[in-house]
Amino acid sequence: MKKIERLLNLISALLATEKPLSRHTIRERIPGAYSENDESFRRTFERDKDELRALGIPIHLEQIPATDPPLDGYRIRQSDYEADHPVLDSEEIAALHLASNLVHLEGDDLDSPFYKMGGVLQGKAPTLSEIPSESLIEVCMQALIEHLTIFFNYKNERREVNPDRLVFSGSKWYLVAYDKNRQNIRHFRLDRIEGEIELTSEKFEPSDKVSEIIQEPPWRFGEEEKLIELKINKSHAAWALEVIGTKAVYEELADGSIILHEVVRDWEIFRTFVFSFLDAAELLKPIECRKAIIDWLESIQ
Repeated sequence: MKKIERLLNLISALLATEKPLSRHTIRERIPGAYSENDESFRRTFERDKDELRALGIPIHLEQIPATDPPLDGYRIRQSDYEADHPVLDSEEIAALHLASNLVHLEGDDLDSPFYKMGGVLQGKAPTLSEIPSESLIEVCMQALIEHLTIFFNYKNERREVNPDRLVFSGSKWYLVAYDKNRQNIRHFRLDRIEGEIELTSEKFEPSDKVSEIIQEPPWRFGEEEKLIELKINKSHAAWALEVIGTKAVYEELADGSIILHEVVRDWEIFRTFVFSFLDAAELLKPIECRKAIIDWLESIQ
């Protein structure tokens, strides 16, 4: 993740500049990304350039204006990188372009909005993964890009929402959006949307209530929210916190075990997480979820 963050910052810096940047200027503009040791920095920077060019990202070497003696610098020309959606800023374009090269959507349709937003692919580069596509993704992406309100039916209700982001987690696609009727952020599984999504011409301003984009475990995506307390033995506590990430909320007990306080919106996925600890974890609250686990275990005996 640190490497991907560094590559994203490098793309963003090279896109945002009006003139070529020297290597040392790049290191100053991305503090903490590269080593302070000059030789170590040079090697890492050269590898980063080679990897980005291999992914089809057009990094140009040009003379820096008004330098004496002449110095060479690097930049990515906006004209080489812009797609059909100028509403995206340089950081958003960088993230989408890197994502479109590292992770392909199933079917590899280069005419899809995902690839158009991310720039032009120069040949097919090796990918980290291929993720399944959903028929509703295209209209969701258009709504996200153009800040358009959408309507759809979900759980037998008509929903009017302002899209915030699309998330692929736990092998499912989720639309995170501001539900105008409930006046709050909600998560909608795309495969549970009933029928088609109606794209309106009504534009909205992104809300300051929109959720922060962080890496989250898959059980946090969904609509029905439960607050879970899970006790985990000392032997498994470190691994559990690594899975949850930096946003984990927990209390540490005297024996080294922890009580994890977790928001759960997809109970089945979280139940699998609980079972992964075998006898090293115990669900404490809420009582109905504890009973549900006991009932489920008894049913398969």
